Amino acid sequence: MLFHVTWEFIDSSEAIQKRTLQLFSKWQPGPGRFDGFYGFAEGGGGVAIIEAASAADLAKTVAPWTPFLKFTARAILPIQESSAIEGAAAAWRDSIR
Repeated sequence: MLFHVTWEFIDSSEAIQKRTLQLFSKWQPGPGRFDGFYGFAEGGGGVAIIEAASAADLAKTVAPWTPFLKFTARAILPIQESSAIEGAAAAWRDSIR
């Protein structure tokens, strides 16, 4: 499964920034695989595209950071797949008259 994950820092104090950078330098991401990983230019958080086998694996991937970051995650699909699903749904609606 693909997930669009955003995060915001809960506390942006200098001490927390130093601690998260220290932890980040030692972190080995997983079990989810990061297909894209970006920080917002203003420094308040970031966004990632993470592939994980399940929601549980996504939770395991972000769990080390929950004391410091607030996460929002949404399951996403490739546009071809989501378009096909929407097309099938529209065809079903059109069939009901």
